[in-house]
Amino acid sequence: MSQAPVIGDQRRPLTLRDGLPSLNRSGGLQILRVGRREQSNADSLIFSGAPGTSNSKARSVEVRFVPTGTAVPAPSFDASTGRIHLSYDRRDHPDVIGLLNNRGTRFCYFWRSSDGTRCRGWLLITK
Repeated sequence: MSQAPVIGDQRRPLTLRDGLPSLNRSGGLQILRVGRREQSNADSLIFSGAPGTSNSKARSVEVRFVPTGTAVPAPSFDASTGRIHLSYDRRDHPDVIGLLNNRGTRFCYFWRSSDGTRCRGWLLITK
């Protein structure tokens, strides 16, 4: 049975929080604690929220679903509105909705490299 990765001599599981300093050094990281649903339609959902860290400017997330077979746009962050934009293939709709309807604490992360050439966005729930 495989073991969770550990940090150095510490006998605790590796968590996303352990990677935050590295992500901040190599670019900009926005963290949103996802709150309530503000809008929804067949192609998109908008959730309000609160910044997940003291230096995060994220205030909301828009999740869009694109038709299967079309290119999924890269995630983006609009600093003027504080909104993270994530896109998913429509075939992922049930899984994404299931995650967003989960009663656990939900987070949305957005990272952009310091040179602006790479970005990542992801949704997480905590137990």
